[in-house]
Amino acid sequence: MAGYRIESAIGRGGMGVVFLAEHQTLRRRAALKIIAPDLAQNTDFRERFLREARIAATLTHPNVVTVYDAGEVDGLLYIAMQYVPGPDLSNILREERRLGPYRVLDIGRQVAAALDAAHHHGLIHRDVKPANVLIDGRHAYLTDFGLTKDRESQSSISLTRAGEVVGTTHYLAPEQVEGKEVDGRADVYALGCLIFHCLSGEVPFSRDNDMAVLYAHLHDDPPKLSERRKGLPPGLDAVIEKALDKSPDRRFATCEELILAARVVTDSFGPLSESSSSGRRASSVARSVPPSGDPDSMPTDPSIVPAGGDGSSAYTLTGVVGAGGQRAIVLLAGLDAGARASARVAIAQRCEIIEATGYDDTMALARERRPDVVLVAASSASTPPAAVAAALRSDAVTRDVKIMLLGAGRETNRRQIASIGADDALASPFSPLQLQVKLRRLLGSGAVAG
Repeated sequence: MAGYRIESAIGRGGMGVVFLAEHQTLRRRAALKIIAPDLAQNTDFRERFLREARIAATLTHPNVVTVYDAGEVDGLLYIAMQYVPGPDLSNILREERRLGPYRVLDIGRQVAAALDAAHHHGLIHRDVKPANVLIDGRHAYLTDFGLTKDRESQSSISLTRAGEVVGTTHYLAPEQVEGKEVDGRADVYALGCLIFHCLSGEVPFSRDNDMAVLYAHLHDDPPKLSERRKGLPPGLDAVIEKALDKSPDRRFATCEELILAARVVTDSFGPLSESSSSGRRASSVARSVPPSGDPDSMPTDPSIVPAGGDGSSAYTLTGVVGAGGQRAIVLLAGLDAGARASARVAIAQRCEIIEATGYDDTMALARERRPDVVLVAASSASTPPAAVAAALRSDAVTRDVKIMLLGAGRETNRRQIASIGADDALASPFSPLQLQVKLRRLLGSGAVAG
């Protein structure tokens, strides 16, 4: 068929059957997917399939399964792809139920790289799930861009029927459920669901039927990983909460940011076992070489450096300390739920976090606890940043505190930040890693204007 000699069936799904095949001229093995005849007979589906196969063929990335060819022969639609001999992630999860945290982060890092590359080219996968992640040794490949949407193409809208839900139920972003326009943050949501599944052994919203699952994506709070699997860093709860936020604007901006945030809190927590009974073995102040000794499992954040200079394997996070070397105190003033979650992820257990609910509460806590940094919402009626900054600066007890505006507009310049009385600012949306870097600069090397 189309120059390929079919050897054996290697997979079956809702769209058709996948065969192991060899191109008779090139002598190259390929995974040949033949679309189910009832789908192929649909004119709209055939048009969309061929268009999206062409889109997928434009992607070249080490973590994306390469599309070799696609077309129609004797009324049958087919797509020829790179053959990956290993199992898919869903098969691995069926056998092992859940995976160790370092292994999940390594797989997640590769899937995130593939997705961000696709997004950079204007493509959205829309069907990220374990069955579409192929594993060959330690290499992960993202496949099946059959539901890919070209962000720049308006024709894709007319090829999707009104009310049609595109994707797999357990990994669908709320905006997909509602049939709204989507961007790369829908894939961020799906990747968050996949990470949750790999770590806990369960999908985030396990319900009796698909309608109940869709309702949960729209309305239910994501469950806490710490309640599904003991021994994981508690900071991962905030990472998943942000990745699975109902609003795309409050999620991580990229898939890489999601994985970096998960990596930061995991590295900050201490050594973890890669077994299903992973547990904490060291204090939150130290980070040792993982049991596997795998260098890829070492801290990747450049701010995490060897402590003490004695050649030991303990690691500590520089900069996140207060006056006199004591653990820093960070006061959150007027932040919304998303910003608070990002702050918890960025700070993990390195600083003490206190929260204020309004202007009076902010000032009382600032005088009582003398925080090293106050993170204040750039637009908050309950804690107006200019008023908060003026009051802090005029009080002898609090005048040396560092003030950072969170959620400032990207056009906010250094002069505007200084006029408010703040030391730095971070525009929305921001990642925990960006906030961590800002905090380190403030706490480690004095005020830094934006």
